[in-house]
Amino acid sequence: MSRRYTQEQKDYIREVSPGRYNQEIADLFNTRFGVKVSDSAIKSFKANHKIKSDVPRRRFTGDEGLFNQEQKRFIGNNVKGRLTQDLVDLVNAEFGLQITLRQMKTWKKNHNQSSGLKGSEGKAPLNKGTKGLYNVGGNRTSFKPGQRSANYKPVGSERVDRDGYTLVKVSDVGRWDERWRHKHRVLWETEQGPIPDGHVLIFADQDKQNIVLDNLILVPQSRLSIVNRKGLLSKDAELTRTGLAVADIFIKIGERNRR
Repeated sequence: MSRRYTQEQKDYIREVSPGRYNQEIADLFNTRFGVKVSDSAIKSFKANHKIKSDVPRRRFTGDEGLFNQEQKRFIGNNVKGRLTQDLVDLVNAEFGLQITLRQMKTWKKNHNQSSGLKGSEGKAPLNKGTKGLYNVGGNRTSFKPGQRSANYKPVGSERVDRDGYTLVKVSDVGRWDERWRHKHRVLWETEQGPIPDGHVLIFADQDKQNIVLDNLILVPQSRLSIVNRKGLLSKDAELTRTGLAVADIFIKIGERNRR
């Protein structure tokens, strides 16, 4: 089923498309309207409405292929001393993926990644099922039942994503996006309650690392669209608030003209 866009959303896609790839447009669109539109959906919309971005046909960012750059670094840091299946389980748990053993083995071979465990890539350890008999090949990196990996991040851990937003781990279970959430959204929901549909949070001073309640503003998407279009956001928090007030005036003028 195709997605239905509002006129505001259609205008926004047209506005931001020049010079941008579909994934970049999708990221901007999702941030603006608080939705989850894929790059393929943006591609279809552009094709149906004859919108062109005029960018090179292919761009190499390091995110191509089975894994993105962050996942590739994670694999490189954890491949040594691990069976392929152990690595698969670790990567799937860390990023909420469903990578198979065959996919990982092929990827490792194509990218010259090796565990260093000669002849044991992806195979079960020799001492499997011998608990209580004798120690066969056990080492200090072996996991015991219930033991967490060395790269486990406890609830409350933080990280910064590639867009500059701080993520905080809120759970050990669920998909990756259920375990890690934007810290500023968590702060707002804790103090002010759920974010209503059709609203987004912005940083008053445009500093994504200044995560305090006084620096967060809940804005209707319609007002944010005008603020962005008129260039009313500022690194000065008070000027941003003034810009939002000006946007309200534009909205009221528009409503009066329509009447």
